[in-house]
Amino acid sequence: MGNSISYTSSDCHVDLLNDAGTMKGRQFDSKSRRFAGIPYALPPVGDQRWRKPAPLPQNYIYCEEGCEEGGSPYDATCFGPVCPQANYSKIVSEHAPKHKYDEDCLRLNIWTPVPEPQGPITKWPVMVWFHGGWFQVGDPSQEESMDPTELISTGNLQAVFVAVGYRLNVFGFLAGSALRDESTGKAVGNYGLWDQRLAMDWVYNNIAAFGGDPENIVLAGRSAGAYSVLAQALYDFRGEESHGRFTRMIMYSNSISTQPKTPEDCEEQFEELCALFDIPADLTGAEKMRLLRDISAEELCSGIMKLKHHTFRPVTDGLFIHPGIFDYFQDGSFAAEFRKRGLKIFIGEVQDEDTLYAVTNPPDAHINSLHLQVSNYYPQTTTKRLLQHYRVPDSADQRDWQGIFGRIIADGQVRAPSRYLVNNLLERRVGMDSVWRYLIAYRLSFITNEVAPVAFGVSHAMDRPIWNYSITHGPTETELPLMNAWIRDLRAFVHDEEGYSYGTTRGDEYKVMTREGVIRIEEDKRWSELLQVMDIFRGMSHQSGKI
Repeated sequence: MGNSISYTSSDCHVDLLNDAGTMKGRQFDSKSRRFAGIPYALPPVGDQRWRKPAPLPQNYIYCEEGCEEGGSPYDATCFGPVCPQANYSKIVSEHAPKHKYDEDCLRLNIWTPVPEPQGPITKWPVMVWFHGGWFQVGDPSQEESMDPTELISTGNLQAVFVAVGYRLNVFGFLAGSALRDESTGKAVGNYGLWDQRLAMDWVYNNIAAFGGDPENIVLAGRSAGAYSVLAQALYDFRGEESHGRFTRMIMYSNSISTQPKTPEDCEEQFEELCALFDIPADLTGAEKMRLLRDISAEELCSGIMKLKHHTFRPVTDGLFIHPGIFDYFQDGSFAAEFRKRGLKIFIGEVQDEDTLYAVTNPPDAHINSLHLQVSNYYPQTTTKRLLQHYRVPDSADQRDWQGIFGRIIADGQVRAPSRYLVNNLLERRVGMDSVWRYLIAYRLSFITNEVAPVAFGVSHAMDRPIWNYSITHGPTETELPLMNAWIRDLRAFVHDEEGYSYGTTRGDEYKVMTREGVIRIEEDKRWSELLQVMDIFRGMSHQSGKI
């Protein structure tokens, strides 16, 4: 996909609060300002690998290295490093941009509207963005197609957009008893979620310097980023630190469908990693950790896809993610807290979620392989329930096995849990004006067969240029007003426009961008079926036929 819009760029500056320094960024015409590569934590390197992120010192000053008071501003004109990552998805990696990869990746990229030179001080809403990528890959909006400049300006979002870099894969989600023991129970796994949390704190404390309103923060994400939004909400509702520093939630194509694995469930993966690097099994946990930390980031990264258990995901650590997530939903506690805080949620999916999942680390054409690949997402108990519920192919055609794998994962990552969350809120007295659902079934013309196979339809994450208002790729004359109408809802949600009507009246309705390029309210034909499927994922299995 090409870029049909270019900008004239110039330097711009922002003075941070509490004499914390000055940053130099880039301004793009009169459309946006960007401040990139901003550290929000100490680098998680060396002995800090696989530990909770350490906040910057209270007296930290943003300036060029070695500067003194009144010295050079901090150079935020270029993107910083991205978390090292393996080639997790061949389809995605073919089009992935090349970044500088380094463990020192806890950085923010901030875009803002351009303030009026002599105008009143503006307080824009703030959209904190957690990128997707299975928790294995991705970047904080550093690829050209994710630049929110047009969304902010021409799309009239008029909000501060903060993209969060956080630890991924083995760096962000390695878990096991050795990690729990060395932290004396303070952290095991979920380092990437702790990173996000610290980033949220930084935004709250500093975003006013960029024109953002710290009391009007929207958490947003796609795929793993949407999972992160819900995980952050659950932690804020149930954790030791309940700050209430966000007002709305945007969740594109993901949610939480089952209680995540425990660190004990991840012990086999931990030992497999140790064995890959010839770390003796009879060493103590502390000795294994010392040797693992001596391995370079490049070596660790190159080993990920050599593992059977190659997917590192959030775990039920009892600290960030608590046991009994679905008890908390079912007894009404989540909805009650959601309602008490006056939160709102914008949630939905694309038409063909399963087609990308089907070809990302798919199984071979036999049941053991299917079991292994599904268990890379879910605990063994959940995996067993799913394979009893879904109709397993009786052929040797790998396409059939890919198809059922894609359906299981798409139902579990997106379709079933999003409907469950919506239903849970609405059944417990959260109003329809606070719950907005959507479905995108339209494939933009510039997403050609070279970009993604036509057979994929509108696959997982193919809605990125719609939500990002990527008019730089050259939509047609009929597509541009379609995108404008769709983004109008997003602006209304982000700004919490009083009196704005989204249009849906029941939980089993959603706003659809149809294959024909029309926006209308439709009935969700799979609503009841997928609520039953959700019972399988969360352990309330129905004794019904296979699907």
